[in-house]
Amino acid sequence: MLAARLYAAKDLRIEDMPEPEPGPGEVKIRVAHAGICGTDVHEYFEAPRATHEPNPLTGATLPQTLGHEFAGTVVARGADVGRAAPGDRVCVRPIRTCGVCPRCTAGLAHLCTALAAIGVTSPGGGLAEYVVVPEDSVHRLPDGLSLEQGALVEPMAVALNAVERAQVHAGGSALVSGAGAVGMGALFALKAKGVRDVLVVEPSPSRRAAAERHGARVLDPGAVDVADEVMRHTGGRGVDAAIECSGRVDALNVAIRSLAARAPVVMVALYSGPVVIDASVVRLAELALLGAEAYPDGVFERVMEHMAAGRFPTDGWLDHIPLADAVAGLYDVRDARRVKVLVDLQDVT
Repeated sequence: MLAARLYAAKDLRIEDMPEPEPGPGEVKIRVAHAGICGTDVHEYFEAPRATHEPNPLTGATLPQTLGHEFAGTVVARGADVGRAAPGDRVCVRPIRTCGVCPRCTAGLAHLCTALAAIGVTSPGGGLAEYVVVPEDSVHRLPDGLSLEQGALVEPMAVALNAVERAQVHAGGSALVSGAGAVGMGALFALKAKGVRDVLVVEPSPSRRAAAERHGARVLDPGAVDVADEVMRHTGGRGVDAAIECSGRVDALNVAIRSLAARAPVVMVALYSGPVVIDASVVRLAELALLGAEAYPDGVFERVMEHMAAGRFPTDGWLDHIPLADAVAGLYDVRDARRVKVLVDLQDVT
């Protein structure tokens, strides 16, 4: 089978590998689509941060098959597998946890101190024609959801968790920084919660067009002072929450300046290094700085419910490429030429 294997920064190789076979408690999936994520971009373009040394939970290290957002069809299962069966259409919740650290035992397993993820710091990865995963990672897709939608459940779960952390009430307002995949997911999640006024800040014209198509008021940070425009738009009050999806320090500070008093900014983006914020702005307005990491239990299921109800549309912001173009896809995501890239591993929809 073919797989995209990361060896070092800017060294991704499409290699022919033996097909994996499932052991006890595992299932083998024929991958249909796998998304290219911001994490993959950071791992490829920077000195790999997550994959450069053995993960304490899984022992995984480079080379690593990338791809932690994927869906496909179960084709085989190992002994002691009871839930998944050949023919099931599934998506995969890739995070792996230790189950014994204080965070895991406190019900915060998604914040596990030894957290690993299939396709990042755990063997396997969705940028391959076949992958083997633990049975408990598999979520069966409801009838009516496509495999394309299934490959989006993971990034949409990241976005939904960030929005749920913000606790914006129906009828309220929010700012989303960045209209990549997670930013689009945050827009959909906010709309699903009944948040009427969503402003999306995005420098890329194509990404602004995608967000505007789906009901956002879009702002070009190169053309307007975003914080001033937000204050004008809200009558000087500011928005009820900001979801920072861009990973840019300047965007984070603009989001902070755009908030109403005691409002939160939720940081879901990856940053390349330490960030500097104006703490006096935070203090004087009693703002809340919140992080959002992955997704707790139940979020995957809620995303699929939203998808089934049509609240996470796929039109106008997805592009499909073959596995051979995976490196080009990484550049497209980094340079904001596309909103979301799905790699097609099989000739299926």
